[in-house]
Amino acid sequence: MKLSEKIAALRKSHGLSQEALAEKLNVSRQTVSRWETGTAMPDAANLLQLSKLFHVTADQLLNDEYQSGGNPPQAQEEKTDGVRQVMFYLVILEGMILLMQFMTVVILRSWFFGVQTFLLFAALIGGFEYAYRKRAGGNNERTARFRRRFYQISAWLGTYFPVRLAVTTLTGLCLRNCPPLVLECIILAIYLAAAALLSLEIDRRDLPA
Repeated sequence: MKLSEKIAALRKSHGLSQEALAEKLNVSRQTVSRWETGTAMPDAANLLQLSKLFHVTADQLLNDEYQSGGNPPQAQEEKTDGVRQVMFYLVILEGMILLMQFMTVVILRSWFFGVQTFLLFAALIGGFEYAYRKRAGGNNERTARFRRRFYQISAWLGTYFPVRLAVTTLTGLCLRNCPPLVLECIILAIYLAAAALLSLEIDRRDLPA
């Protein structure tokens, strides 16, 4: 996007007429019009005023790769880093929750606390989605990739408990005399298959922004 187009787009996005912008910059309306048609260029002082008024840098105004309707490149990087940090910490928490589920269900044999930890896992998913929508807005391809990767990791970390609950319930009803070792092998096989299929499905489909 050219400088002339960016000035016009930024002016309109801030709800300013050419007269209003000219008044703020202490120039004539004809000067603003020439800037927006590309027949004239703002000088250094006017560029500085424009950058302060529209909360962008002069470099962003002069850089043709910067789109005025979106976020500045630096802001996009900051949002990407923010989502990446949120994903990192939440994945660690999900791993801890998986360990808690294993301890409560396998060692302590308490399905009640297992369900509570699964609800906490679901809350973490919701927390990540909230952070993604608030900080990235779904407009950044890099953050969208981080989001998809997070859900793939969550598929592996979050599938074990539901699979174990379902298999244990079914074997309790149908195969009450199933040896523990065989039961664990069945759970592991179904878990690996379910997590792999879910991860592939997430990768195949674009998640709604």
